[in-house]
Amino acid sequence: MKRTLGTFDAAMIVTGAIIGAGIFMNPAESAKYLQTPAQLLFVWGLGGVTALLGAVCFAELGAMFARSGGQYVYLEKAFSRWLGFLFGWTVFSTIQTGALAAVSYTCIRFVGYFVPLGEGLTSLLAAGLILVLSLVNTFGIRPGSIVQNIFNSLKIIALLALIAIGLFWNKTPETISLGPVFPDGISLRMVSLMGLALMPALFSYGGWQNLNFVGGEVKNPSRTIPLAILAGVVLVVVIYMLSNFVYVKALPLDKVAGSTKLASDAVEAMVGPWGAKFIALAVIVSTLGFLSVAILTGPRVYAAMAQEGAFFPAAGRLHPRFQTPYLAIALQAVWSCGLLFTKSYGQLLEFVTFGDWIFYGLTAAALLVMRRKFPDMPRPYRAWGYPVVPALFLLISVAVVVNVFAMSFLKSLIGVGIILAGLPVYWMSRSRSGAPAQGSRP
Repeated sequence: MKRTLGTFDAAMIVTGAIIGAGIFMNPAESAKYLQTPAQLLFVWGLGGVTALLGAVCFAELGAMFARSGGQYVYLEKAFSRWLGFLFGWTVFSTIQTGALAAVSYTCIRFVGYFVPLGEGLTSLLAAGLILVLSLVNTFGIRPGSIVQNIFNSLKIIALLALIAIGLFWNKTPETISLGPVFPDGISLRMVSLMGLALMPALFSYGGWQNLNFVGGEVKNPSRTIPLAILAGVVLVVVIYMLSNFVYVKALPLDKVAGSTKLASDAVEAMVGPWGAKFIALAVIVSTLGFLSVAILTGPRVYAAMAQEGAFFPAAGRLHPRFQTPYLAIALQAVWSCGLLFTKSYGQLLEFVTFGDWIFYGLTAAALLVMRRKFPDMPRPYRAWGYPVVPALFLLISVAVVVNVFAMSFLKSLIGVGIILAGLPVYWMSRSRSGAPAQGSRP
């Protein structure tokens, strides 16, 4: 595969993969556990700092292994190929494909705000959207990146417009009281509630790892990948923090917590009824941007696994003209549409979304291991704050997973079962290829 993605393309992949529909709704979920607007901003600031810690780890690994596959490659090299495969299996079976199904349905559902659509037609159009964007990506990474650049630029513009409305043009009072971060002092109960409030923020900040999926197609990867990851995450943190400030400026915290369409309610309070239509359009654009990134990046992981004999061999084939993993793209599209029509994607995502944090933690551990395992390997970018930063990110990831288990033990067990269900697939693939099970030297 040719290296055709520049710095702007790479940064748009990072921002596009992080910003979906979450920022339009998830602050309301955080607010349910909090007492003051200052606490909401504090919690989302902590989420942003956590994302930056993770971005630093992925920046070193992405520059170090300038090839496609992302965490599949890192976990294979640091630990074992079967662990890398479980990451790819989870991405294919549930996380990436389930997200494609859910987000495409959300996108078309918001189209229904302007044009009435029945549930059946919504599902059909959502499937059509996945197939069309998949076809575009089959024609080359350049057409796919152009489409995702357009949608993600529009998404950022829409969010900046929301922020500008909130800061400079609205019907709400010019001054607001944010209140104290710890109104009753620091206590175990307050820390626990803030931990619960942090969860929606952390899940909204996830997604920067998608750039590493396409590392083999990035120009000058030793410079571009670290720069794009760090710049993209910083941009998202700024946008998210300003968006949350606008929400608490437009609405009292109790109304923020009780809203099921937060961004729409906030903008409507600021500028009137037309604001709801603006947000509906912004969600459509934002979800299109996410879809284009997910469709572009996910198949590179499946292709990397297939080319090493750890996945369906056909998924590793490149189109003779366009040099894209066209069968991996098609496989992802078909499975996503299947999940869409079975309506199972919501449950699957509920079961395994925390799996992202399992693999985040393992990736931070992989960075620590490879510093010792391959000390002489060239590292064009070295994570600042090592070893404190990766160790801290690893601890946060463990805390997130433990918290999810504590909140939903049975669902979490089912999620672990779905992840481990990939092992029989791995063993069958390896037995057919005759390749060794352990990762080799890079």
